[in-house]
Amino acid sequence: PPPPATVLVTNGTVSPQAPPSAASFLDSTPGAYTTARATAAGGLLWWPRHLLRLADSTRLLARFHPHLLGLAAPPSRKPFEDSLRGIEPLVNRSVRVALDEMPGEDMALTALLRASPAEEESELEVCVHLGAYVPPVFGEAGARLAVAGRGRDAAAAKYAPWARMRKSMEKMRPPGVTELLLTNDGDHILEGSITNFFVVCRRVSLMLGFGFLGIQTKLLVPCYWISPTETTEK
Repeated sequence: PPPPATVLVTNGTVSPQAPPSAASFLDSTPGAYTTARATAAGGLLWWPRHLLRLADSTRLLARFHPHLLGLAAPPSRKPFEDSLRGIEPLVNRSVRVALDEMPGEDMALTALLRASPAEEESELEVCVHLGAYVPPVFGEAGARLAVAGRGRDAAAAKYAPWARMRKSMEKMRPPGVTELLLTNDGDHILEGSITNFFVVCRRVSLMLGFGFLGIQTKLLVPCYWISPTETTEK
């Protein structure tokens, strides 16, 4: 049979029902997440950095914004840290299952961590959503930007409810504009509504130290393959 159009894996188990799109999935569940590109050869671009961002986002939300992670209150520090410390192999296991279910094309892979509804408050649930990668289309004129929308709460973390908040912001996007830039005061640009917007001036990246999700960018993009026993760089 042909591979499914989308795959959703929770704690290593494939969902028996057809999953929604990644946007609808993020719109309907709390949690910290990251989205990576999976190549047709089975590689994941910048995967170690995505894992680091996923852990950092989860840690920040648990401490300061637990409701965005699906928690009623901040969890006990040590049990939660112990759970988070062992999360990488659990994420990689679900990723391997998803890639085995849907091989053969460029895909967008979203890994999400949320509070487990069936376990203690310190336990985390791993969800991996895999679907076709659709590159953004900017046209011959390139990207067109507009400044609108206030900055995110917990801007140093990436969390699923932001997908729902972004929908209302998109209604403010003028025709022909491909991306909104967030600002609180009109003077400081914080981040883009879709991308990690930054400015390069005289070969120096000008990135604000607050109010945006930071990720280091390099010209050469390493690609990582996940095997059952190790993660290797190619």
